Amino acid sequence: MKAKKIERKVSIALLFSITLLCCGGGQSLLAQANPAVFQIFEKYSKQKKVTLLEVSEELMAEYRIKQFKSIIFEDGTLALPEIRRCIEQDKQDAKKLKEATADGLVVSGYYRLKTVDPAMNRYLIFKVGKKNKVTLLYIEGRLTPEELVELLK
Repeated sequence: MKAKKIERKVSIALLFSITLLCCGGGQSLLAQANPAVFQIFEKYSKQKKVTLLEVSEELMAEYRIKQFKSIIFEDGTLALPEIRRCIEQDKQDAKKLKEATADGLVVSGYYRLKTVDPAMNRYLIFKVGKKNKVTLLYIEGRLTPEELVELLK
């Protein structure tokens, strides 16, 4: 009876160890998960006065961009609280490259999200303009923050 209990404990420990090895300790899965703002792209992309743009990797290859998504709200007043919640969630493990606030609220932000591959970068860019025009960008690729700033000029 004791032998079966010990065998079971060893089996569970071995299974747990293999799972950790395969998943990179869990960290890499979390670091590479889709950002929370993807919910915004999904939820609002088909609404009136909202423009979604997704550009294929083939068209962005010369800029070393693997994935490009943008969504623009002509008037993002109703979506802004949810957008800001998603950004707050995503920037928990991100590097804040630039952020501006007004009245205690983020009105523009430029963040670099964590990745598993150190050569790959993931960026989140957010801006609230006049009349609550909201722009949200997600860019993933091998371009550096400096290259991205140059592209966005």
